Amino acid sequence: MRILMISNHLGVQSGVQRYVQNLLLHLDLARYQVDLFVGQCPPDQASTAPALQAAGVQILAVPDHKKDRIRALWAHLRAHKDYDIIHYHTASKIGAPVCGMMRALCPRAKIIVHSHIVYPPLTLAWHAAHLVYQCFADYFLGCGVAAGRFVFGAHIDQKPNFAVACNAVDQSRFHPDAAARAAVRARYGVAGTDRLAGFVGRINHQKNPLFLLDVFAALAAADPAWKLLLVGTGEMEAEVRAAVQAQGLQDRVLFAGVQDDVPAFMNAFDVFLLPSNFEGSPVTLVEAQGCGVPCLASANVPNDGAVTDLVHFLPLDAPLAVWAATAQRIAGRGPHADHWAQLAAAGYELGTAARRMEQLYDELGGAQ
Repeated sequence: MRILMISNHLGVQSGVQRYVQNLLLHLDLARYQVDLFVGQCPPDQASTAPALQAAGVQILAVPDHKKDRIRALWAHLRAHKDYDIIHYHTASKIGAPVCGMMRALCPRAKIIVHSHIVYPPLTLAWHAAHLVYQCFADYFLGCGVAAGRFVFGAHIDQKPNFAVACNAVDQSRFHPDAAARAAVRARYGVAGTDRLAGFVGRINHQKNPLFLLDVFAALAAADPAWKLLLVGTGEMEAEVRAAVQAQGLQDRVLFAGVQDDVPAFMNAFDVFLLPSNFEGSPVTLVEAQGCGVPCLASANVPNDGAVTDLVHFLPLDAPLAVWAATAQRIAGRGPHADHWAQLAAAGYELGTAARRMEQLYDELGGAQ
């Protein structure tokens, strides 16, 4: 079976791309011939390409600009009309006419559109996009129900051709690991008596990093044992560094940059902070739970991925003192407990999620 998968870019900081990589590395690639159409890896990030190419995925990387990618996709589909499945990962209004283009160029392919975002407000243009998506796609997936409703329409989850494809993670990588916890904390000078708050992701508007820093400042004012470790980079990093200096937190806030070994860093944290302005169903929230780390997220983060009692939510307009007190109350001490029984039962184990995706491909593609 020939599958074309379309994603945003190859950078490891993209939650969508990490999901795509995880899925592809756990599909039976002896049965599925997969071409991955993506934008090039941003210069400030490591690329997921080597692992995917080693597994047998054919990567078609084009300039990471929306209009250039659309033109390149049009040219590719004009020359390659023999796909059985097109799996399109989307989080935008422009994806709707692209879906129509794919239908016109590849009329025999079954088109799966896969939503990864909730990004209010829901404008008139979004309502128009809902109709276009529903005209041209064969099947709809969402990383959660909220993401499906936002991109495809308020009642999409009531239709038989919709399903939740949760952001499953690899249990063999994301699990409690006391040795990794100790190693990371030692590397960054976090003493045994210190408490460590952490963040993993893109340092950008979506993740609300300045508010995160304000929460940490309130936490550190109440308890001087706290430090903050930020894993990732992004367009707001310089602004965050300036705010660290302005608040006199330079001895307490650590910048790790982009890291490949995310599970080790998750294990190092006593609490994971995710006060996002908007999300779909963030992979990092599941990764943190896989490692047994208590999580404090904004109420703007959909609760689909809150599978365990590790996850707590607060509205962004709650006082900083409440955020700090909640983080202090839920934070762990020492090695984390294992919560994989709950995560696996809810479908967040990657092997199980990959088998479910294969069943969908087989059903839509007519495999015997």
